[in-house]
Amino acid sequence: MLAAGLLTAPIGPLVSAITRDLGLSTASMTATVVAQYVVATVALVAPGYLLGRRWPTAIALPALALLIIGSVVSAFTPGAALLAVGRVIVGLGAGTVAGAALALSSQLVRWRSRARLALGLALGAALLLGPVASGMLAQAMSWRTVFLAHVLVATVALFTTMASGIAMWIMRSSRPSCTAQGRWSRLCDDTI
Repeated sequence: MLAAGLLTAPIGPLVSAITRDLGLSTASMTATVVAQYVVATVALVAPGYLLGRRWPTAIALPALALLIIGSVVSAFTPGAALLAVGRVIVGLGAGTVAGAALALSSQLVRWRSRARLALGLALGAALLLGPVASGMLAQAMSWRTVFLAHVLVATVALFTTMASGIAMWIMRSSRPSCTAQGRWSRLCDDTI
């Protein structure tokens, strides 16, 4: 949800505030948003889904760090070039995170369709609510505050993912091996 919200944040009322404060043209802001979406689409497949199937936590952690870096760069940008760089970094991180989430949902055997439905509904809600929430926050405070709020949410997601990865690593390393229990024991059913 964070990735989709970050991708759609610079749409709607936020765009007018950014273009006004930075003195950007509509064409340069449109090019920045399109570049962000192109990078996110490529990252969704290449590092996100393909590598996320094998190493979801190892892919998600740097992607969340990219979301934080890109949001900070976007928040403190003095001009169009740095804003474009920040949004492209956000696109790379957001696409990778969304691809890793899709890869994780495809690994579920029993609950795959339900997980994909929940993921699709969450992404759809974030795509719709991202511009609304960012527009409301920009009107209440400033457009820079919107990007800093994304940093806070991405930092929480980073630490949550890190804790989840550590817990999974501990559970995996403390589980008895399949050869010690016998190949057909109940503990080895998920590895076959």
